[in-house]
Amino acid sequence: MIYRAVLFDLDGTLVDSAADIAEALNDLLAEEGRPSYSLAEVKRMVGEGVVRLMEKAFGEATRAAERAERFMELYTPRSTRLTVPVEGAFAALDHFKDQGVPLAICTNKPDDAAREVLESLGLAPYFREIIGGSSGLPRKPDPATLLEAARRLGAEPADTLMIGDSLPDVSAARAAGMRVVVVNSGYGEIAAADLGADSVLGIIADIARTQILVSAEHPIGD
Repeated sequence: MIYRAVLFDLDGTLVDSAADIAEALNDLLAEEGRPSYSLAEVKRMVGEGVVRLMEKAFGEATRAAERAERFMELYTPRSTRLTVPVEGAFAALDHFKDQGVPLAICTNKPDDAAREVLESLGLAPYFREIIGGSSGLPRKPDPATLLEAARRLGAEPADTLMIGDSLPDVSAARAAGMRVVVVNSGYGEIAAADLGADSVLGIIADIARTQILVSAEHPIGD
């Protein structure tokens, strides 16, 4: 089969944003007299949206939405200070661009913050659609953003590939009826090999080398 569209997660998949997230989170914790987290600890908490990050960081659901708003106030001005594309990001995107495959971002990061990161790093021109956590649709692991992205790109779910790094990406893709591959260098508490994806990539540039975007001559997994 031939994939008619490809969807990407953002944090941990295309960009390494954990350092900026960690700084903002630790500033928020300091405001409330709480101890800070290491970068490695923050990486394990990222992936389910800002409200869920607050719940994990503070160990409670109380005031999570309020804290999420304050976190965004701290994070947004610095969201691109330390954030960089992951190794091979441009090579992977050029691979799809050369084949004329439409691309979309499906992230739990708020829409404006996602666009700011993509534009700052020169990644935005690759994507026809950007659907984030403030789009009004349920966040991953709900399949809503993936299904909407496929619809906007003119592809059926079965003809769409999701590329992510964590359990919400895999769960959303499965619920949407899409194939999914994950990058081994992403975020979250579960190792990439244990997420149940169709394939695991060492780095995202491996997409081009392994021809993970299938054609009639190269079935997925070859």
